[in-house]
Amino acid sequence: MPPKAEVLSKSIDAVIANGKMLLGDAELLFGWDRFSTALALSVLAQEEFSKAFLLRLVLDEALPWLPEVQRSMASHQCKHLLALVLEWLPIFDWDNRVERTERHQAQHNQWMAWSQRRLDRYEQGNLLSDPNDPEPIEPEVFFPPDVADALNIYRHELIERFGFREPWKDDDWSTGKARKLADGLLERKKQSAFYVDITKTGELGLHPGRVTREETLEAIERAKRLSENPDEFCGEYKKLKETIPLVFSNLKRGDVE
Repeated sequence: MPPKAEVLSKSIDAVIANGKMLLGDAELLFGWDRFSTALALSVLAQEEFSKAFLLRLVLDEALPWLPEVQRSMASHQCKHLLALVLEWLPIFDWDNRVERTERHQAQHNQWMAWSQRRLDRYEQGNLLSDPNDPEPIEPEVFFPPDVADALNIYRHELIERFGFREPWKDDDWSTGKARKLADGLLERKKQSAFYVDITKTGELGLHPGRVTREETLEAIERAKRLSENPDEFCGEYKKLKETIPLVFSNLKRGDVE
């Protein structure tokens, strides 16, 4: 059974607040040219915003509150993959919120009116569709390849591992940005911003001194983007809420506790 809505909402707010604090610290250190620590804190902030996104999906009953999902919150790779999905979602437009609400209400009213006309035809004994009165539908939303790969890897590989089951891999998501994140690309970059790596031959490997201003600024800007509230009424988020339950529907519920 998932936690109560008020419990999840409180947790989401706390995680986002912590993410914004980490991001603020990263920006402060960036101003002091402490690029390596700033980059590491930016990635940590991204992970917090991704964790809040996961909790939002649970709150919206899209993602099941299973032990495997709970374990995924502690996985850096899982949070990096979900951040890729979060980054795809449009940001909530506060300036045009009234116009957006009115547009969605108009679309809903249009569908309700069509539904009533269809019901009227049925009551009159006409069970055929009216070609002159097609059902109003919203434009189809498609997942970009990287987003689809991120969802597939998260569900079929990592979640299966957390359930101590055999992960399913597919050639379709064996390469690309999502694969690199799943294989620890961003995690290694974060670690290299904190620690000096020594190779097997005793030579200097990755280390904080190799972190550049440009890649640090990029990490900060990405964290800022992920900190924005996604538009939960957009077609992309609706598509996500429809798809995630489907890909989790065949999850084998074992005795994992």
